[in-house]
Amino acid sequence: EYEDHPSITTIPLSETLSDIHITPDEVKNILLSLDDNKATGPDNIPAKLLRCSASQICSSLCDLFNLSLKCGKIPAAWKTSNVVQIQKKGLLKVVSNYRPISLLSIVSKVFERCVYIRLIAHVSINLHHLQFGFLRGKSTTAQLLQVLQEIGEKLDKRVQTDIIYLDFAKAFDRVDHRLLVRKLKKFGIGGTLLKWFEDYLTNRHQRVTVLGKTSHSLPVLSGVPQGSILGPLLFVIYVNDLPQETSTSSIALYADDTKCYRPVRSHKDEQYLQKDLDGINNWCELWRMDLNQSKCEVLSVTRNLKLVPSSYHL
Repeated sequence: EYEDHPSITTIPLSETLSDIHITPDEVKNILLSLDDNKATGPDNIPAKLLRCSASQICSSLCDLFNLSLKCGKIPAAWKTSNVVQIQKKGLLKVVSNYRPISLLSIVSKVFERCVYIRLIAHVSINLHHLQFGFLRGKSTTAQLLQVLQEIGEKLDKRVQTDIIYLDFAKAFDRVDHRLLVRKLKKFGIGGTLLKWFEDYLTNRHQRVTVLGKTSHSLPVLSGVPQGSILGPLLFVIYVNDLPQETSTSSIALYADDTKCYRPVRSHKDEQYLQKDLDGINNWCELWRMDLNQSKCEVLSVTRNLKLVPSSYHL
């Protein structure tokens, strides 16, 4: 069903990346770059200890990392995270005023950094140019400048632009592991490395720590690993084909923050934009993502005293 969907088959097939070999020098350099103030994960191994002993432990860690890649398995201890609560605002006793932060083993994040370097080098050529999130040389500022330039050009011609701001509900937590693996395969990830990613994504657990007390762990059944190095890039890969659903409108993404927009001169233009919104909705249904309709907004930008009337639905 998913193998033949147009949004998958149109991804240009890359050369297959089926195995990775990590060197001790790579591991050492990453260890030396660790921030001593980083919080520890479930194994309680501090960043400072790893950094100060980088020369002594890099070879052993390198052997362990390469063995994991060769077997297509990741140690179970590295797939457990401690979730701590950071207060955002308001009253201490209100649960919704806290932001959960997932803490993973720092050793596992060193390993992930090694894999990330290879993965981004392999997939970057096929990542959509309208994705501005989590990629070197891209930023919210770059996206803002591009969108403002397009809107400004329409304003100069006294043409209205309708912008739909889309909010995905718990986007990073909703990614379907099985479907993500299929997309990795279409990006040319294969062999034992694809098997490693399957294992990396599945059978993960998390537990909550509060005031020195730790809850029992619960399984994480979907989503990219929170607090991980690879998670943001894996999400970008998952939504990479979303822009293909907008054939007549412009789209700009920063990870899951998405805006879809086009000039609107008449009811016909409104219909074109609605058609692209329908395409985005269909993509969400196929890839098991949800739009938070209460947080999606419409903005009409114009210098004209009278708006071109429009109405959109999701």
